[in-house]
Amino acid sequence: MKLIYQKYQNKNDQSSAYNKWYGRVVINETVEIEQLASRMQDNCTVKRADILAVLSELGPTIRDLLQDSKRVSIPYLGAFKLGITTTGAETAKKFTVKENVKNVHVIFQPETHVTVDGKRVKDLVKDCRLAEDQNYLSPEDEDNENTGD
Repeated sequence: MKLIYQKYQNKNDQSSAYNKWYGRVVINETVEIEQLASRMQDNCTVKRADILAVLSELGPTIRDLLQDSKRVSIPYLGAFKLGITTTGAETAKKFTVKENVKNVHVIFQPETHVTVDGKRVKDLVKDCRLAEDQNYLSPEDEDNENTGD
């Protein structure tokens, strides 16, 4: 398996990175819960129906725990917690949810391990290999094809 990427050029003439080339990941499919359960069934002894039942309850259970000020840690995946974005108030007494809390958001911290040489490696990207999208030609590539370069 390889993580597919394609090249793109920054066309924002207001940007300091104008005309520079970058890479971005190509998402070629969205895997739904049923496909996830089938894949998991192939990797363990639990049946697809049982996996679906557990996965269906995972989201609501995590939501309830997060909203109870808990941090939820899932081995090999990471930890979830809620955070808030606020604005400052002149005094503690003047700080109110209505006036100072702008939003509640989810913070995801991927599972991370430290290697023998002291590097921090996130489990979800460990051993990830990249490959360029062979079905995509950037405009620069197309120019080279047309000129024979």
